[in-house]
Amino acid sequence: MRFTTTRLKHWLAPVAKWIAVLLLLSNALLWWLPDGQAIVVKNFATLTTETIQMTPFAVWMGWGISTLHLCIMAFGIWAMASVFRLLAQGEYFHPQVAAQLRRFGLVLLVVGATNPLVRLLVVLAVTLENPAGHQAIAISIVMNDVLVVLIGTLMVMLAHALQEAAAIAEDNRQIV
Repeated sequence: MRFTTTRLKHWLAPVAKWIAVLLLLSNALLWWLPDGQAIVVKNFATLTTETIQMTPFAVWMGWGISTLHLCIMAFGIWAMASVFRLLAQGEYFHPQVAAQLRRFGLVLLVVGATNPLVRLLVVLAVTLENPAGHQAIAISIVMNDVLVVLIGTLMVMLAHALQEAAAIAEDNRQIV
């Protein structure tokens, strides 16, 4: 059985854009729904046993920090949607493919490298108004952060290779 990408190519760009939007919406829902706050604090902020008093300030700061970080990722996903759109049109060696792929790779590098800092800031924001002795600082580096940085580096390298391939293809077009 052979997997054909003919139909899939046309759906990838809109699906990627929807994923970017849903990423931001799900973040807002998690911060503004009471049950979602517990999920965020436990998983994203890596706080499991600490007593946390979720004040409006903590919710606003946590939501703001995580939203800014996710906006960077949404920007990268939007760039990937542009790549999918160009590939669906058969523009494999278009200069924008390399540019958008590079943009996506750089976004992955930034997101992966700043994940520990964002988790630290969220923990500080969430526990800032807790009583004395119940404030926390949590610094964590997760293997996923390292993988995201490595994949981002790979995307930047692939974008460079595609840029060179596009230049060679353009030279060949001019010769013929």
